[in-house]
Amino acid sequence: MKKLVVLYFVGCLIFISKNSQAQKVHAFNSPAFSMDNNFCKSSFKTIFIGKKNPREKIIEYLLSSVTNLKTPNVSLLLSSQTESPGGFHFSFDQLYDNHKIFRGGIKVNMDKSGNIKSVFDFTFTVNETKGNFTFASDFFEKIDLKNLADTLFAESVFFPLEKKLIAALRLEISKNDDYYEMILDNESKEIYRNDLALYYHPLPIPDSIVSGFVFLPDPLTTSNVLYGAPYQDGNNSDIAQINAERKFVSTTAKFDTSASLFRLENTFVKITEHSLPTVAPVTSSVPSFSFTRSQFGFEDFNVFYHLNNFHYYLQTIGFGTMVNFSINADTHALSGQDNSDFIAFPVPHLNFGEGGVDDAEDADVIIHEYCHAVSNNASPNSNTGTERSALDEALGDYFASSYSRSINPFKWENVFSWDGHNEFWNGRMAVTSDHYPEDLKNDLYEDADIWASTMMEIWTDIGRENADALQLEALSGYSAGMKMSDAAQLVIQADSVLNNGLFYYQLCNRFYNRGLINNCEVGLGEKIAEVEFVRLLNSENFALGTGNAVFQFNKPIISFLKVFDINGKLLFTKKLSDTLEFSLSGKEFSEGIYFIKISSGEFEKNFKLVRFKN
Repeated sequence: MKKLVVLYFVGCLIFISKNSQAQKVHAFNSPAFSMDNNFCKSSFKTIFIGKKNPREKIIEYLLSSVTNLKTPNVSLLLSSQTESPGGFHFSFDQLYDNHKIFRGGIKVNMDKSGNIKSVFDFTFTVNETKGNFTFASDFFEKIDLKNLADTLFAESVFFPLEKKLIAALRLEISKNDDYYEMILDNESKEIYRNDLALYYHPLPIPDSIVSGFVFLPDPLTTSNVLYGAPYQDGNNSDIAQINAERKFVSTTAKFDTSASLFRLENTFVKITEHSLPTVAPVTSSVPSFSFTRSQFGFEDFNVFYHLNNFHYYLQTIGFGTMVNFSINADTHALSGQDNSDFIAFPVPHLNFGEGGVDDAEDADVIIHEYCHAVSNNASPNSNTGTERSALDEALGDYFASSYSRSINPFKWENVFSWDGHNEFWNGRMAVTSDHYPEDLKNDLYEDADIWASTMMEIWTDIGRENADALQLEALSGYSAGMKMSDAAQLVIQADSVLNNGLFYYQLCNRFYNRGLINNCEVGLGEKIAEVEFVRLLNSENFALGTGNAVFQFNKPIISFLKVFDINGKLLFTKKLSDTLEFSLSGKEFSEGIYFIKISSGEFEKNFKLVRFKN
């Protein structure tokens, strides 16, 4: 008999039980009602609020400016606050009578100079409420709770339906390999269900240094061949040509002193067994994990290495705080399905299926799935809405392509090069001519190529590290219900806060050609770096040597401008007396990177200028 434990908390319930059965039955969006076609209202107007007490000032600003928050008994609750290299990101839940409105909320992104840079409004109008939060004693018996969930979280919410707020219960359910949410009214009637597991393709189609063999990134890429004999799965057999493509690498793992064994576990990744079939994680008495692809240990070490390698890369470009915790990974999972997923509840974990080509053998699959975890951590509770969900799939496709291309550029445009593009399924592409919005199909998988292809074009223009950093910075600003056009503006803003708008024209050109922005003059706030007193314009012409970089002040002020080279050497100082504008000519600077500090008794601001070679 299963044991059911019920834990009571104010405003929510948590139920925990155990069930050894395993059958994959996917949750679905209820046909009677779907919120996934609703979009948030976005604003990219720069609003200066200062750096002191930002949360309180943001709430004050929102309550005074957002129409749906002016209704009596409506309030905001801070649900998450994250920091990125370029700024701070605040997510607020919309409350009515101190109960959450399901998916009602606001996302606010702020730079580190005290400016609100963007606001995403997904609030609801409160016209009428229906029902109450009194639930019958047999409420959970009606839904057969014991067979419904292994682990369950519950909270009372108002559910927007037909212009009314319905008193309801939201359940977040983990059952075997399923992870979904369900909305029930106070009579146990299901009114909404949504799959929360994040997949890489639609169905079905640090203690010690250890070394071992991996595919880097996959055997087809390193062989410069397409799928076909002898480079084919062969039911996971040891085909000589495929085993020859293994590469010897090293990474950090845990040495278990009590058992005198090396385990594939460290600060960021842990290989575990949590999904059928039951395959115990490989261990070793020596710091070597050298396996052929027919052995279970090969997939274990392959996943362990690539996840660690990618997280280390995030650290090197300034985003090491993303997914800064250990994530569990089962490399033989999902009962042999040809699929993989990320599940956030009750603990973050990755599942890699074994159907067709083992998913854990392809770095594209590994990185794609890990990026669902990155997204969930960088912008919590935001992955709702058709285009927002497509952006999450595109995020994984983009970083899979970026990662593989940085290792070996052969056929980088084939996402899932080894796992797909074969008789098992078609894979996906990171190169497409699809144009926004007319080529949207309202499918999160089929629409992902629009964004992934655009970002890979930007990757070609400005390089891997720059493009990856812009995507990660923008990701922290993502909101529920956002559009791809909003994501384009967030990338432009990311360039503004990280690079002082250095890549504005490259970004604008790609986004405009794809239909993601209307013209290249949209939002001067994204084109220039604005602060409370001074802004920089025309940095591109300075870089090309065809014009001046112009510093504009909002009011006459006495300040000092200092110019430093890339090594920190002071080149010259200029006193600016009651001026509204000052220019630096690109013709007077040689090739290189320069840092400009403007300071007065009231403020200090740093800028970066680049001068290209003539």
